[in-house]
Amino acid sequence: QAVLEAMEFACQHNTQLLCHCNGDGAAEQFLRCLEQTEKKYPEMARLRPVIIHGQLLGLDQLERVKKLGAVTSFFVAHVYHWGDVHIRNFGLERASQISPVRSALEWGIPVTFHQDAPVIQPDMLETVWCAVNRLTRQGVRLGAEQAISVLQALRAVTLTGAYQYFQEKQKGSIEVGKQADFVLLDRDPLITPREELREIQVLGTYQKGGQIFSCQD
Repeated sequence: QAVLEAMEFACQHNTQLLCHCNGDGAAEQFLRCLEQTEKKYPEMARLRPVIIHGQLLGLDQLERVKKLGAVTSFFVAHVYHWGDVHIRNFGLERASQISPVRSALEWGIPVTFHQDAPVIQPDMLETVWCAVNRLTRQGVRLGAEQAISVLQALRAVTLTGAYQYFQEKQKGSIEVGKQADFVLLDRDPLITPREELREIQVLGTYQKGGQIFSCQD
């Protein structure tokens, strides 16, 4: 009831809702309450409600995520940092489906990534590496069928990241009329061997066209 009331309150105040749903049970509660809320307030879907983590979001839940207009922000770096722990806790079959990024994209669900800093360092290139390689610390390729391409991973942390916060018209890509927010890298991630993606270095960052960081600082 508390979740349902919070969702209705958010909708009444035209406020986007971001919900921490790590387990499949939490995701089920979110989806059930969102379904009820959208029946009463159809405009809720336009507020782009966000599932944060979606760690154990079930493949059988993705159709409803899509139907309800939700965004999923995966902590996909869990695959590397705690993937071996998930194997011990849940078994290989279930652990292989943590952060089901490819399946979500196949459903047409907007997908973004985050690091939950300071849980881990806010290293987006490492997160891209995790999404593309799905390797654990012990070298297990965990759920290779959920791995995505480098381009898909980059889109998740740029264009879709902007979309998640209703900023797709201002940022997320380099084009006329948008803010000049971008990073300068020491190599092209699209042609870098996927195993080396997290070794890419940031040479500089720019916001609104002005440099705010340089590796020479």
